[in-house]
Amino acid sequence: MAKQQVRLNKTVYGKISYPNVVDTEFRELVTPEAVTEIEEPMTVAEFFEEYDRLFFEIPRKGNFGSHEELVKRSSSYIGVTGQSDEMQALLDEINDLRVQLLTSQQEIVNLSSNT
Repeated sequence: MAKQQVRLNKTVYGKISYPNVVDTEFRELVTPEAVTEIEEPMTVAEFFEEYDRLFFEIPRKGNFGSHEELVKRSSSYIGVTGQSDEMQALLDEINDLRVQLLTSQQEIVNLSSNT
């Protein structure tokens, strides 16, 4: 088999010249009559109205579309990480009360068994 050399030519267009040379519009996929009006983006007030309407339909937990995800994303955005100091203090108090309750219950058992 004889070797044959093939020359390839490549034309490269820059960011500015590309739209002038290549048609970037989508004219062939839909007819102009089929194009509907573009909706305006939702306002913040409209978002919260929709959120209130959908509140109980949103799952509590999950990686996508849940209240848990909303909390994580919002917390990350505003810079809240982990538990607040107030919440940690309350958790510490609950743990202390559990220890006291356990101690008291143990004393009751000990007093009951001694009689």
